[in-house]
Amino acid sequence: KELGPDKSPGSRRHTPHTEFLKCLHLYGAGILSKDELLLLLRHLFMQGHAPKSGVNASGGMNFTYIAKAADKLLKEFEELLVSRGPFARQQAALKDKSKYGAITAKEWDPTLSDEIGPSYRTYPSDYPYEEFYTHSGQTKEDASVLNTSVISVRNEKKVPVSKMRFLDSQEEYDGVKVRRNIYEEAMAKVEDERFEVDLAIETTSSAMRQVEPLAEEVTVLKENEEKEGQPIGRLHYELRPQSLQSNHIGAIARLYGDQGDEVIHHMVRNPIAVLPIVFKRLKEKDSEWRKIRVELTKHWRSICESNYEASLDVTCYFKRREIERSIASDQLVEGCKRARHFLKNPKEIRQSTSIIEPTYFAQNTNPMNILFQTHLSTRATQNMPHKEVYECLALQVLNSSAAKTNADRERTSRLWTEFLLPWFNLPTHWFLKELKDKARSEKSSCIVKYAPGQMVKTAFGDGLILEFREASGSAGAYYKIELAFGKGFIRPSSIVHHLSPVEKVQYTRLGGFMELLEVADEAKEGEISKKLEPSSRLVFGTEKVYIFMRLYCALLSLFQSIKQNIASSGSGDMEIDELSISCYHDFVSTLKDYINEDILFKTYELNCRSLTKDKVYELSAIPRLIEKCADALVKVAKEDKLLGLFDFHQLKHLNPVLQRSQSLDFTQEAVYRIQHNPNSGAVHFSYLPTEKNLRTTAPNTSSISSGTSASEKVVNNNGKSQASGEEGEIVDNGGRIFSDQGSEPYAKRVKMF
Repeated sequence: KELGPDKSPGSRRHTPHTEFLKCLHLYGAGILSKDELLLLLRHLFMQGHAPKSGVNASGGMNFTYIAKAADKLLKEFEELLVSRGPFARQQAALKDKSKYGAITAKEWDPTLSDEIGPSYRTYPSDYPYEEFYTHSGQTKEDASVLNTSVISVRNEKKVPVSKMRFLDSQEEYDGVKVRRNIYEEAMAKVEDERFEVDLAIETTSSAMRQVEPLAEEVTVLKENEEKEGQPIGRLHYELRPQSLQSNHIGAIARLYGDQGDEVIHHMVRNPIAVLPIVFKRLKEKDSEWRKIRVELTKHWRSICESNYEASLDVTCYFKRREIERSIASDQLVEGCKRARHFLKNPKEIRQSTSIIEPTYFAQNTNPMNILFQTHLSTRATQNMPHKEVYECLALQVLNSSAAKTNADRERTSRLWTEFLLPWFNLPTHWFLKELKDKARSEKSSCIVKYAPGQMVKTAFGDGLILEFREASGSAGAYYKIELAFGKGFIRPSSIVHHLSPVEKVQYTRLGGFMELLEVADEAKEGEISKKLEPSSRLVFGTEKVYIFMRLYCALLSLFQSIKQNIASSGSGDMEIDELSISCYHDFVSTLKDYINEDILFKTYELNCRSLTKDKVYELSAIPRLIEKCADALVKVAKEDKLLGLFDFHQLKHLNPVLQRSQSLDFTQEAVYRIQHNPNSGAVHFSYLPTEKNLRTTAPNTSSISSGTSASEKVVNNNGKSQASGEEGEIVDNGGRIFSDQGSEPYAKRVKMF
């Protein structure tokens, strides 16, 4: 346009504009190269319409401002020329073949850039920034506030490949293709609903604006026909072509649902009768849908407010899954059976599972525990929230399909009172209601029949059984018991558990009855037999018992951690502390609602987020752990071996070798040693197969320095002493493992409580 003449000359053959078009035609035909084209156009832009010689000669040769304008115009033309066409494709191919042309930012060599933060790095030192990035129209002021020095990259943590896509930079995230959690799904659903509603309203409004002038025209035509006294519809009218677009037709058809096509057909054939009706319908629906959108906006806002913060917590799901995987039955069994391997090669403990992960030891530092073999330990004290765990597990057992019969539920309730209550020394009144509710008739009851002369704990206190009377007529079976305040008659369901015998008379259950146990004279057991400290609890259980105890201890640790986390918000103020206690009770109440299936898991997790912002994954992992622990409890009840094995501990002879021998006689599956020390607040687990001996003395490390054989003194199941080593290794009192091949310790440091 600038090259075009102001006035139309007689001939257009040699004007600068026609010369410019000729040059473009020659370049397009391939006759001229890019450099030749720019050379010709440079002289053409400099001269323009000015005469080349004479008095009126002008142009870029004589005026500098014309030369500058021509250079600017030529530069813009060159940028336009190189940005498209064969030359542009050639330049793009060269750029792609360069070092940084065909790789993404996350594939760059990290050694060539500096790490600014966990998610940001500088550009590599040899990166051709000017070649790859151009900013048209960017001023110096714009560049001063824009980032042109660092890039966002994925977090280079050591995570599985399956999770790597969740740790990429936010710029690469596609919310439609990748959903991080259920909360983002909820927000995406709200976004889709808002889009659909807005689309329906806007298309209806657009169709209404398009139909309105047509409806007004139809009204005028009707009025004209009435004024002229002619019958309406005498003339045939048709819509003008392209009066309504496809989106307008679709909006009209949407108003009438399944009859939409029929309405469109009548509107085309008889617009003078149909258009006013359609326009009225459009106005009504537009007003109706806008009111509905106002109400829906309140609903959408509440959903977004409740889900927004949770949608940003990408790692909560993975941490919860890590906790759930760590309590898998095969993982728990492997951890105990291969305790020596994990002691030598400690696995990496993740932050999410650190609260429930056990600690591995070569031997216990307290010689009174007589625990000189590799074992693992977890925390479980009397002050932990046993009551909340008991209430949740009892509710889960009642609602789960694992305990299908009343007999299973009664056996489960007896496990609480006859094992866990004396094991952790829990209050008796917690379990009295369940004992009453789960008790069945005496003929089908699972409660063991106690023998006269036994000491038992009842709902009314401790007492001595004097007599047992069978049911007769309408009267049920009952025990005559001598209590502290006198004699009383008590039903079997009111007996909580039996107590350790005071005299030499000892009973253990067999076939549902308490049988008198004959114990060999202690002098025959071996002179080297050692005793546990009186406060210790010891049972040799089966694999099902071991899994249940591990899950129960994990539940206690999680509940304790949650309670401390919620209470950590308190700062000594009484009102704040009361609020923390109330928040903890709200959590337990919400958990019970979820177990009762009154709320969904998503609602449960949202309520947990309102209670605490930290470690939400622990709260969300509780329901699955409760399910697994309840199933394990029911399996132990169906196995019906734990109470018989625990009776050998109630004998209180405190001899672990004798107790193991009695347990193996009871069942050959009693290969897991479970020991609780209330003073230290730890529960120890050790795997002892039948062919493996139980150590009763610590290994003597003096034999290593003197060059003697690295063997140790152990006691077998019969109480006889023998020299034996375990896999060519021994453990000194400091918890270090030594090899019999030399005197240098090769184990790693062991964490102690």
